[in-house]
Amino acid sequence: MRILHTMIRVRDLQQSLNFYTQILGMKLLRQKDYPDGKFTLAFVGYADESEQAVIELTHNWGEHLP
Repeated sequence: MRILHTMIRVRDLQQSLNFYTQILGMKLLRQKDYPDGKFTLAFVGYADESEQAVIELTHNWGEHLP
């Protein structure tokens, strides 16, 4: 058994993607909008999901976190 990914809810998706890719050097592995649910998922990591655990960034549209 292994961990596939860890989910982190983010307020600003682009700022978060910049941090994980530009600062930490991860790659954006995939990103998808879900209009019916009003959210976007972006997966970042150092290697493909088949090789190691990745981080799932979840951005809920219009939701403001404290």
